[in-house]
Amino acid sequence: MAACAMFLFTACNEDSVGPQDMTAQNVQEAHRTNSLNLKKTYTADIMSLNNSGVTGTTTLTLDGNMLTVHIMATGLEPGMVHPQHIHGFTENNNNAICPPMSADTDGDGLVELVEGIPFYGAVLLPLDPFPTAPDGSIDYTRTFDISDKVALLPLQNNVIVLHGMTVDGEYIATLPVACAEIKTMNNGK
Repeated sequence: MAACAMFLFTACNEDSVGPQDMTAQNVQEAHRTNSLNLKKTYTADIMSLNNSGVTGTTTLTLDGNMLTVHIMATGLEPGMVHPQHIHGFTENNNNAICPPMSADTDGDGLVELVEGIPFYGAVLLPLDPFPTAPDGSIDYTRTFDISDKVALLPLQNNVIVLHGMTVDGEYIATLPVACAEIKTMNNGK
């Protein structure tokens, strides 16, 4: 137990790591395994992209390998399906962020999906089935088993992106309309 205190791993316990098991890999795995046993809550404020007017809030609850996502958003295009995803990076431990308007490299006044990828990364988890916004708002809740989605962790390194808006008379389902940077709410306490 003294070895755990020396490393200040709050998730360590005498059953998971002993002095004989103090290789970096074993310590990291014990910390990850025990961290998944804690219930953690995350929040994210949904902010408009591409002058869409979309706003809202997101709450994510991680309980072991089960992730419950609750998204409430308004200002979406009524009657249309709005794809939504958790985006992030799988290499170099980069933090995903919401793209600024300066990400519009082609100068058309819109930050398209591809232009946002350097800021928010690839899709790590599609939040499907994608909701339809009958009156321009959604209240979406779904629980996902993320046991095979190690790239999602830690969640606070990622963002949620909502898509779908009409431009020049054409509905573009992939166009980002809102982004939310995920933040830890209770650190598992």
